[in-house]
Amino acid sequence: MTPAASSAAPPREPSFREIMFALKNPAVLWNVPIHVCILIPLTSVIAWLSTRIDRLLGWERVVPLPWGLALFAVLFPLGIFIVWYTYGYLSILGEGSPATHLGGTKKLVTTGPFAYCRHPSIIGKFSGVLGFGLLVGSPAFLFVVIPLLTTYSLFAARFLQEKLCVRLWGGDYLRYRRTVPLVLPLRGRVAFR
Repeated sequence: MTPAASSAAPPREPSFREIMFALKNPAVLWNVPIHVCILIPLTSVIAWLSTRIDRLLGWERVVPLPWGLALFAVLFPLGIFIVWYTYGYLSILGEGSPATHLGGTKKLVTTGPFAYCRHPSIIGKFSGVLGFGLLVGSPAFLFVVIPLLTTYSLFAARFLQEKLCVRLWGGDYLRYRRTVPLVLPLRGRVAFR
């Protein structure tokens, strides 16, 4: 997320192909091991523990397995696509890593998916985790873990990442934040400022 100079011409929109192949960029590539080697295994362990809690409490699967598998087959790849697209777009136009813990971007990005919400990758992550939760079918995972993870993601985005964005881009970021919602791209209103 980076601001462009107001007098400069708007940056050229990257093509869909450029965005999809942004993984070649080391700034994006470093995010892959974090997701594949840490987040997905950790989510799997939490899901397994959730099923154990379900058994202790006598809770049944929320969604029958065939439906859970079908929903997973749609939501999980959709989530991966949204995160990949968002990270690729951000790394190209922002000229840096999509992750603040890996250096962040050099420019404020307010176009493309960032014209609709400030943190579109959260939508992708939510979709992926929801798909995984429906596959597992655990009530504890779906109704306790996912709301906790979502709350943490929203809090971190709003109060940690955006604090850095304000420090880096000042008034440009504050103006952007006043007009673009945090996550929910609702037409005509700014939700979760």
